[in-house]
Amino acid sequence: MLAIDHAAAVVRAQYLILSLAIQCGFVSVAGAVHPPESQVLREPNQYVSPTVETRQGFRPGGYWDDWPWGSDGLTGDWGGLRTWLQDRGIRLRGQYTAISMVNVQGGLDRGYYGGAPLGVTLTADLERLVGVPGATVFVDWEYFQWFNSPFPPTESLNPSGSYVGDNTNLIDPDTNVLGQVAQLFWSQNLLGDRLNLQFGKMDVNAAFAVVGPAGAFQNSIAMFTSTLNPFMATYPNETTGLQVSLQPTDSIQALFGWFDGTTAAFDPATGQTGPATGPRGPSTFFDNDGHWFLVGELDAGWQIDPTRPGTAGAGAWVQTGTSATAGTSETGVRDVPGFYLQASQALWTESAALADAGGGVRLFGQFGWSPASKNPVGWSMMAGVSATGIVPGRPADAIGVLGAYSSFSDDPAIYESTTRDGGTGPSGGVETAIEAFYLLQLLPWLYVQPGLEWIGTPGGGDPAPLSDALIGYLLVNVEL
Repeated sequence: MLAIDHAAAVVRAQYLILSLAIQCGFVSVAGAVHPPESQVLREPNQYVSPTVETRQGFRPGGYWDDWPWGSDGLTGDWGGLRTWLQDRGIRLRGQYTAISMVNVQGGLDRGYYGGAPLGVTLTADLERLVGVPGATVFVDWEYFQWFNSPFPPTESLNPSGSYVGDNTNLIDPDTNVLGQVAQLFWSQNLLGDRLNLQFGKMDVNAAFAVVGPAGAFQNSIAMFTSTLNPFMATYPNETTGLQVSLQPTDSIQALFGWFDGTTAAFDPATGQTGPATGPRGPSTFFDNDGHWFLVGELDAGWQIDPTRPGTAGAGAWVQTGTSATAGTSETGVRDVPGFYLQASQALWTESAALADAGGGVRLFGQFGWSPASKNPVGWSMMAGVSATGIVPGRPADAIGVLGAYSSFSDDPAIYESTTRDGGTGPSGGVETAIEAFYLLQLLPWLYVQPGLEWIGTPGGGDPAPLSDALIGYLLVNVEL
């Protein structure tokens, strides 16, 4: 009963936010956004995930130099203080997202679930602030609380049963609350901004395995291939590392990352994993015991014409040391490798300016591979289409459809599925997914996003112990 009351309160709060926006005259009956001149298309074209923050997301002339806080933030310009700080090199930003999801069939259980990521970031341009050329410090604090109670008998806070992940912005389903300094790093531009070095705690998925036009989809495979699920050091387990980015030309970029991989570490003597890097500082980076996540990526861009840009990238990674499996193995596996390929192409954009802002109709895809003798997922792929700026009178609304496929290892030592009572099921099998959404930008600082996900045989298994899940969701995102 408490969980139901909490869920109802969240839905009422979401409705209240939308009602206030309409009553205050910010949204007309026709749905036009006022004032349109303050509307800024975010990068990527369907907005970055609420939980993957990076100082690289600031677009020159939009995100940093002349950000219109008076209209693009719920709390405004703080009597001019925000703009005053921004002019001197300090940018403060916050965003709150209420995520409501309902599993109406299949999976581990049916019912309402969701949570609320809150993020507060500070970016300090040290060149403006203290005269250090090309230097930036970025700080990201994150908080999350589940709205619902655990579902018996598994006691999981997420009833979908998906191994891939039905929502990348939800934290681990066995953790009630999260509060941590998620990122804290120094960024240094050199060689006329062609070379960038970053050191500190950061989100690896902010730079690696990123498929821009997939940014608004909630299924985790839109953020990175599911072969990386146990190893990618991303929300809620960001990590300390060194990242190098080299851009020899405007159309080519090479990335390399050396990160603390102790979240995926496994000690066969004790059967313990971790410790997880999310709530920790840099201590395990300097006392690592050989558990590293190493990754490299090469990206290239092109233009068929100014309204149809495209990108392609290839990456390779390895998790060193001993890692746990999702099966019966008591010794774990060592040195797990993998690679991924990704691409996107703008099919149509109304103008070159809209294409530069990330708008238009964009086709995208990603493929990932890792040996099924070491990884629960041997290979996965996803593809889809998303579009921004194609609905008349709605220049920042977005729409998208995605399909995905993940193939599980048929070795029970590496992977076993989960049954409805929380027991172990057969290995092998596949998990598929289809997702569709519409993102409605009501105000420069407010969007709502309803969507549907169909997840085929969540968690795989051959034969599959779980039936297909059908999930409806609603996001309300507020720029504070």
